Amino acid sequence: MSSALDPQSKQKSQTLFSKGNEAALSGNYDYAIQMYQDACKIDPGNLVFRQALRGAERRKFGNEPSKVGRLVGAKNQPIRMRARSAKNKGNYTHALEVCEEAFVNNPWDVDAATTAAEAAEQLGLKELAQWLLESVHIQANTVNFFKYMAHVHELNASWPKAIAAWERVKKINPNDDEAARQINAISASATIHRSGLGDSLNKHTAAASEPLNAELDELKQPQLSPEERWQKEIKENPEMIGPYLHYADHLKLRGQLDDAEKILSRGLKAVPEDPSLKLAHAEVQLSRIQRAIVSWEKKCRERPNDVESKAKLDELRAMLQKYEVDEFRRRIKLHPHDLNLQYELGLRLAKSGQHREAISAFQQARKSQALEVQALHNAGLSFEAEGQLKLAERSFQDALKSADPTDVVILNALHYRLGRVAEALGNSQAAEEHYNEVAANDYDYLDVAQRLRSLN
Repeated sequence: MSSALDPQSKQKSQTLFSKGNEAALSGNYDYAIQMYQDACKIDPGNLVFRQALRGAERRKFGNEPSKVGRLVGAKNQPIRMRARSAKNKGNYTHALEVCEEAFVNNPWDVDAATTAAEAAEQLGLKELAQWLLESVHIQANTVNFFKYMAHVHELNASWPKAIAAWERVKKINPNDDEAARQINAISASATIHRSGLGDSLNKHTAAASEPLNAELDELKQPQLSPEERWQKEIKENPEMIGPYLHYADHLKLRGQLDDAEKILSRGLKAVPEDPSLKLAHAEVQLSRIQRAIVSWEKKCRERPNDVESKAKLDELRAMLQKYEVDEFRRRIKLHPHDLNLQYELGLRLAKSGQHREAISAFQQARKSQALEVQALHNAGLSFEAEGQLKLAERSFQDALKSADPTDVVILNALHYRLGRVAEALGNSQAAEEHYNEVAANDYDYLDVAQRLRSLN
């Protein structure tokens, strides 16, 4: 739950959050992350801000933990040490901020999430602590993590989740005697809580102070699970977007993409033009199609001669390409001057074989200094695919002029394509010169050695 803020701070945090949403919608995740981080610094306990931040960070990795580099663990180690040091000194808010530095490099960092949850608990942000742990529990595999997770679930009166966490402890270490005791104890607590057996004790506190009575009254109210609370909030305030986004993220973390899509669709019926809901819905739809593609790819590997499976896989891939193209066109209509969106659209058009339209998008994207080389390179590839070899050559040459002279990867790619175009145009001398540039950096690059031998 978000802590109380003065009106000016609340307005500032909401403005930053809105800017983050707009940037995320346009695919500018770096700027979105910066805006969300700034919003979280003002309002550390705002769960919606924190979820949006993590969502943007994960989308940078295509929502795939496997895409996090192998060396990131070493990169995050000093960050995690700073966070733990801040937490141990009682600087809990600063510890949360430092942990967010680690999540930029790896949004699934279990150690950083644990430290952040411990800091959140000390700040009284028990729901935030719970979400931080739940957001990485799939990657976690240690007894200590799930013991702490069980503790946090108890703080939130999430009895079934606490029991499930202790069950994970038992699975990891079947000889852990504490697990069985805790499961029994939590089951008893849950029963007492549901039956209201503690109510009679409260009758003896009638003479207590008014604040204490208020606290006891609150404790006697039925505790709602997060899912029940979001459903209640949606029912009572159907035009408030936070519960839809919160509930959908919760479902996505559990792999319930179909249910997440239904919640977001419900939100879009209530608030049809909200950009955050549109973006979240599109991301879920893409994830659903991608999940189906992975499933059918596995079936095709297992049954390589199954014509129907191959046809289904091709259909899903075509569906994904069309959906991505349509989605980026929709975003460009909202942000016509965002050149990142033009570049991303160009990539998807080229992938689907729509090279003429891809060239147009890349030509727009090249106006961005940061995207110029990549856009020219890809425009050249599309010109080449269209048989426009002279135009392809010009694009590759322009890219070469603007490329970082120390970036061997792009230099090799450009010289190789220039060599191929020169060969196709019958200019063997120019082809050999470009291939030699590649071979000087990497003699094993693609088939450059074989092409040099053929030319000689």
